[in-house]
Amino acid sequence: MLPPDLIIPRKVLWADPQIHLARISPDGKHICYLAPSRKNMNVWFAPSQAWQNAKVVSSSLHPVRDVWWSRDSDHILYTTDLNGDENWQLHSYQLSTQKTRTFTPQGLQVRVLRVSTKHPTKLLIGLNERDRQHVDVYVLDLNSSELTCVYQNNEYWDFLADDDLQIRIGLKVDQNGGSYINLANQQLITRTTLHDIYEVYFYPRLRQGLSSDNEKLYLCQSAKTNTSELISIDMKSGKLESLFHDEQSDIADVLRCPLTKKPLAAATYYERKKWHPLSQECAGDFEYLASVDNGDIDILSQSANNDTWMVSYTHDDSPATYYLYHRKHQRAIFLFNSHEGYKDYAFTKMHPRVITTRDGLKCVSYLSLPRQSDINEKGIPFKPVPLVLLVHGGPNYRDFWGFNPTHQWLANRGYAVLSMNYRSSTGFGKEHVQKGFGEWAAKIHEDLLDAVNFAIDNHITTADQVAIMGRSFGGYATLVGLSFTPEVFCCGVDIVGPSNLQTMLENFPPYWRTVREALYKMVGFDPTSEQGIARLHAKSPLFKAQNICKPLLIGHGANDVRVLQSESDQMVKAMQKNGIPVTYAVFPDEGHQLLHPGNRMAFYALAELFLAKVLKGKCESYDAAVDTSMTVLADDFKLLHN
Repeated sequence: MLPPDLIIPRKVLWADPQIHLARISPDGKHICYLAPSRKNMNVWFAPSQAWQNAKVVSSSLHPVRDVWWSRDSDHILYTTDLNGDENWQLHSYQLSTQKTRTFTPQGLQVRVLRVSTKHPTKLLIGLNERDRQHVDVYVLDLNSSELTCVYQNNEYWDFLADDDLQIRIGLKVDQNGGSYINLANQQLITRTTLHDIYEVYFYPRLRQGLSSDNEKLYLCQSAKTNTSELISIDMKSGKLESLFHDEQSDIADVLRCPLTKKPLAAATYYERKKWHPLSQECAGDFEYLASVDNGDIDILSQSANNDTWMVSYTHDDSPATYYLYHRKHQRAIFLFNSHEGYKDYAFTKMHPRVITTRDGLKCVSYLSLPRQSDINEKGIPFKPVPLVLLVHGGPNYRDFWGFNPTHQWLANRGYAVLSMNYRSSTGFGKEHVQKGFGEWAAKIHEDLLDAVNFAIDNHITTADQVAIMGRSFGGYATLVGLSFTPEVFCCGVDIVGPSNLQTMLENFPPYWRTVREALYKMVGFDPTSEQGIARLHAKSPLFKAQNICKPLLIGHGANDVRVLQSESDQMVKAMQKNGIPVTYAVFPDEGHQLLHPGNRMAFYALAELFLAKVLKGKCESYDAAVDTSMTVLADDFKLLHN
């Protein structure tokens, strides 16, 4: 083990994982996963009993984002987009023929709606070819590549289908939530809240569905409770039954039986993830798995007979570990770590903290300290250190406990890092989300200021050495911090943050049109009215750019469809018009995230130089040889000239 104060190279911290999203095939004979190949994440597979013999089976020049098995165990399915444009293409590798296929064209959105045990060589997918605003429903034959349209859609956001690939339920979304409609008779089954819509969007594993016999509908919803509950609805009588509910936390995950589709266990996530078996059927499994490893448990996939599980454990100061768990023998076999390159370095702990805001809202937060400052590993530094307030995106997302490369990178460079689940964050009930409606640059920002005060009051940092950093909404929060309260922060790093809420809402991708009212409700104001535009401008950093007096670094992907590059362009232009210095980097082959390892390394090298210049932390030298598309359009701080 190397010394704890040694600089961990960016090429180690920001490299792609060696193993990601490992899945067991339905027949239990093979595994597939994502791993680096051709400078990107690609698809690999191997026999489950000889995973060391893995081979790469995709050759995408763009990072593969997801991977899973067809029910016949013969096709590995995966998705890619083009340089971050979020138009997903569906591909497969067929084991029996050793051939790769692409099923859908570029430039469209594909959504996988249902895989079927009755029809193992077919999928039910959504595709927005006819109308970019809506996905029509198709049956895809994996062997012939034939696509058959079975439903032309003009109103629904999502669909739930049965094991015969017949769509039975449609989900409509409005400003107050969602309506699950029985498509057979157009009758309302149940209403759900916006909070539930956000949760399913950000965490697809919460998307439930019908039992195998089509008699029960399983959902996670908070229509009658604050935190979401796992419910079943009888499709004939309409009777609702609560299967699990926790007062403190929303449902964070559900494990279902592959055969019956009945929920077997539910997970909550307040500070950390906790599983709750719903019957004795799997209680012993979770008791055993808790004895194998002290990390937080994720069940990544199950064999068709539910005898074999792919299990991962999340840790805060070491990489994720993967095991193949055989239920009959209660035996977990270690497979691999997610990042083998981490083993030579010492990482810091992540400490949960609950911060109470000025109006009494309790916000679960996470604190990481430089290892040399966290001597007792209790999150109490022996003296104050510079702080980076790291703001998550969404805002209807959340921060989690675990190994966070950004936390580790910043802590290794000598900074405390604090991430707060401010109002609007999901996971803590609908009231926590609803308290953020319309509170952009208002109470949400006050929550973040309260987090800063918490750090100062607890001697984690001092008032003169607090930076703010974030991506997407976190980038917006950074711009708000420097333009609305410039006296609080000494610098900021904005990644793909919107600067004008009016233009952000006007330029959302067309396939978000069916949830437009829900998006307006989240932000708080309608960009189609004069009053709404005025209120949006009042909350937009663009119109307060003249107030910025602290250093700002901005990064943006040119193909971002959620927050267009023009959001950063106009912010930089406004600052330059007012003679305010800024450094601005653009990535021509990225979108809303920096997915290419070289681009991540290049931008975080720039950010490292930037923070070191202001906060005086440690800094690894800039490597000009990094393979990156980064173009620095403005460098008023001369970060690359030293």
